[in-house]
Amino acid sequence: MNTLLAPQRSAAPPEQLPLAPLQTRTLRTRPLDRVAMRVALALLMWSTRAEPERAARQQTHRVAADRRAREHSWLRAAQRLPLR
Repeated sequence: MNTLLAPQRSAAPPEQLPLAPLQTRTLRTRPLDRVAMRVALALLMWSTRAEPERAARQQTHRVAADRRAREHSWLRAAQRLPLR
């Protein structure tokens, strides 16, 4: 919109304004908006998490999987031992 061609309004005197001045009003955010902002912040924080955390979790998972495989093969070998 071109503001140079738009009709101009004259400012009303302060006593005729429909709302009280900002100094006397308390600004409140609706609860639904607060929940939406918290969810958005949580998603933003989650999506920008550091890569080293992900790499550390993958390595921990890999180490645990290797340990389980070793223990499983050890137990399988122990079950195959001949009885005396």
